[in-house]
This record gives sequence, C-alpha cells and structure tokens, in this order.
Amino acid sequence: MQIQKGSDFLSINLYSLQGNKAKPSLKTGYIPELAHPDKVELSSMTTSRQLPEDAIKHNPAQFFFSTDVNASLDRVLDGQSQEFKDAVNHIFESNFFNNTLDFTDEERSELIEMGMAKAKFLAETYLKDKDASEFLDTIHLLAGVSKTRKVDPATGGVSYIELPQKPQGAPVDYINPSKLMERFDPEAFKKYQATETNATERASLLIQFVKKQRFHPEWRTTYLKEQDSLMQNLKNTPIPNRFEDVDASNLSQFESQVKERMAAIPFANQDLLKRNLTSFIHLLGKNDSAHA
Repeated sequence: MQIQKGSDFLSINLYSLQGNKAKPSLKTGYIPELAHPDKVELSSMTTSRQLPEDAIKHNPAQFFFSTDVNASLDRVLDGQSQEFKDAVNHIFESNFFNNTLDFTDEERSELIEMGMAKAKFLAETYLKDKDASEFLDTIHLLAGVSKTRKVDPATGGVSYIELPQKPQGAPVDYINPSKLMERFDPEAFKKYQATETNATERASLLIQFVKKQRFHPEWRTTYLKEQDSLMQNLKNTPIPNRFEDVDASNLSQFESQVKERMAAIPFANQDLLKRNLTSFIHLLGKNDSAHA
C-alpha cells in the first residue's frame, strides 16, 4: 500500500505469500514532485504516534488494495458525494489500517468493530440493495486483511497479507511471473531482486524462468489454488461487531446508539472509539440532512 499525502510519501507493500506468510517491509520518504490527490497503495507502513482524531481537520487518503477490489469500490462510490467517499477512506485509514504505534491488539480489534458499524451505516443510508451488498462484502474482505497485520520487531515495519494482483483486463487466471518465481524458484528470485537497476539482466532472468515454468504446469495450478484459498479465508474471517444492530436510519440516531452501546459495554478504550466516531460524524454531518 502506498500513501501519497500531498508531498508526504508513505508506502506499504502487501507481499505475496510463501506458504501463508507475508513479508514485512517499510519505506518512508519525501517526494516533492508528487502533486496528486491523496492515494494509498498497500506496501509498507511506518508506525507512529498521532493526534486525537478530532483535533485537526483531516482529509483521509485514498487507498489502493488491488485492481479488482478498487474497481468494485469505484463502482459503488461512483456518483456519491465527496463526504461519503471521505467517510469510506476514513474507515480504511483510521479503523482498519491505522498505523499508530501505541494501540494494543484489543484496541485495534475494537477499531475494526467501529469501522464495520460505520460501513453498515453508509451502506444502509446511502446505497441501493445491490451496491450495499457489494460494498459490505468488500468491507468485510478488507477487515479480514487488516486482521493479518504483522509488525517486524527489528524495524517496526508493518505488513499485511497481499491480495492477488493483476493488470486491469487481465484474465481470471493471470499470474505475475515474478510472483510465481518468488513462490517456486526462490534462488532465481533472489537474483531477480538483485538486478533491480539492470533492466536487461532482469528481463533475461524473467524469460529464463518463464521457459522453466513450461515444464512445471503444476506451479500455476498450486499457486492459483493458494490464492483462491487466501481469498476465501479473508472473506470468511470472523469479524465480531457489537454495534451490529444499532439504528442506521439517520446520522444523529446512529451516533446516539453507538455511544449508548459504548457506555453499556466494557470496551478497552472508549475515549479512542469516541474520537474515532466523532471524526466520522464530522465528515458526514454537513450532508446528513439529505438522508435523514
């Protein structure tokens, strides 16, 4: 995942699996020539401390997860207000993939619960039946991804399981040859990684692997089965949500019932959840009258 925030740059890579293990990585830096809208691409992430969520005005970054996932989100979000889109990205940034260092596992789990509640409100209040269902399925998948969070104790680098990646318009069974090389010919892949600045040698190694791959059709079959299993596991990840049945008929009622639920249940960090809810309400508040 790569975060482009004005001129600030933060990247997160969700690396491919060897077995079922993701590889953590971290890069941060400054790119003055970036002048794009905020964009986030899953790759590596810096842990940090942050201000309270309602302390300053903040425009959530846009996230890139995979071609398929983002195409689904784009279809659902097409025609929606900027406040709605910001609210969706707020869920990703502050609830699912929050990079604050000090949160405990329990606090992160509670933030995911709050994120699911916010997504349910958005679906029921702003979206039609088919779009609402597709949106919630995608949200559940990404909540599952957020549950795979790992931190490298040596570097503090944060990583998540990588979703299957393919170019737009590629066939369903497309596999990036370098991913297949990483999975089944790790020695060749090490050489391939070492030639990052030598395009000619890099292309030569890739061609050699593609030729070798022809004699191992089982590699493709195994890899595709692993990717399918990964997606099914993520889609079926249990996501507890103690806010599941709160009233989503309008924003003020939603806010009131979520606060009542927080007061009635011993959450680990109620102040954190209240700030998180407040920032979400602020993002949507100006548009709520149209959906009340």
